[in-house]
Amino acid sequence: MRVLHVAPEAYPLVKVGGLADVVGALPRALRRLGVEAEVLLPWHGGLEARRVGEVAFPFAGREERAFLGEREEGGVRFFLLEVEGFGRERVYGYPDDAERYLRFALAASRVARGYDLVHAHDWTAALLALYAPTVYTIHNLAHQGLLDPGLFFPWTGLPWTLFHPEALEFYGRVNLMKGGIVFARRVTTVSPTYAEEIKTPEFGMGLDGVLRQHAGKLKGILNGLDTEVYDPAKDPHLPAPYSREDPSGKARAKEAFREGTGLRPPVLAYVGRLDPQKGLDLLLKALPSLLELGFSLYVQGVGEEGLARALRAAEEGHSGRVRFLEAYHEPMARLAYAGAEAILVPSRFEPCGLVQMLAQRYGTAPVARAVGGLKDTIEDGRTGVLFQTYHPEGLLYGVLRLFRLGAEEMGLRGMEKDFSWAGPAKAYLEVYREALG
Repeated sequence: MRVLHVAPEAYPLVKVGGLADVVGALPRALRRLGVEAEVLLPWHGGLEARRVGEVAFPFAGREERAFLGEREEGGVRFFLLEVEGFGRERVYGYPDDAERYLRFALAASRVARGYDLVHAHDWTAALLALYAPTVYTIHNLAHQGLLDPGLFFPWTGLPWTLFHPEALEFYGRVNLMKGGIVFARRVTTVSPTYAEEIKTPEFGMGLDGVLRQHAGKLKGILNGLDTEVYDPAKDPHLPAPYSREDPSGKARAKEAFREGTGLRPPVLAYVGRLDPQKGLDLLLKALPSLLELGFSLYVQGVGEEGLARALRAAEEGHSGRVRFLEAYHEPMARLAYAGAEAILVPSRFEPCGLVQMLAQRYGTAPVARAVGGLKDTIEDGRTGVLFQTYHPEGLLYGVLRLFRLGAEEMGLRGMEKDFSWAGPAKAYLEVYREALG
């Protein structure tokens, strides 16, 4: 079976969030099961590869061409498409994102002809479901890829008959994610609980009706972790190795984390995007009470300027008690997973989430809201604490309950859990077989 994963990012080539970790690790796990899984990405600025060919594809009524690059990392073959608009600093965040990724998907549809199946990831690759046998994975329903039909149909050359509520039309616009859901042979999302949640108005982002209609081909498969990359027993970012059997090196990590942040224990940590989805408003509202109770806070991440500004002000107003690192810094992230007393994940919604799995892998208990993949990966009261109410008091309750039950003991129990890709890869292989009949 030849499967082409099409996505905007993949670790270790380019990473913005958890999507990159999935696309970087899942193909490697599938190859162990005998699947010839390869990855196709846009040729983002700064990526290096050897040119191996050229792809011709139609766009706006004319033929365009894109160079195809190839490189191998960790036993997986990566292809890069040098489509117009991608030699830039960032993966997302430009006014012409929809046009750029539409071009990429159209070029990718030509590359996909040599494969049995396409595994398309998120809205950026959803269009492929109209061109090839496709399994479509929703990583985050909040980002759907909306376009003016007056641009979409001339650009793609697809017939206007697709512009109706049973196909691509969504409140007067073209919705690429909806197209992926409607036209893919199978649809997956990244945790069983999220697969159920998105069929409800509360979490469905306007697509809950479509998802209920196509529920027969929807399945939630929990993401895994690359347990070779994330392993405290051999992590080069930690001052000393440790494991569940011999956790003595964890004390060194705690010491290094405190020295690196200048914070006194107990330290609560948040690592991730600065995004309203992630519940940082709860954290900021709960902060005075947490400080009053004697906790320190470490926050690391980049994203929305309003949240960054509030966190800068919190650090300035509570010197020595709050530390904000406005950066994507992998060594400090690993140190936080290993050295904090608890990891906070107070999300509004969470398709899967990797931070809570990483924390448990590194022996640090998470405090998280009981939604999506957080419910599927944290054993409440055993390897971490879940809270229900989206309110600062809910977060405070979760933190206090964690320490009352024993944060350190829960952290060590979390290290027993198997978050590897072995199980999820088998589940995806079964979905591939279903998609191919």
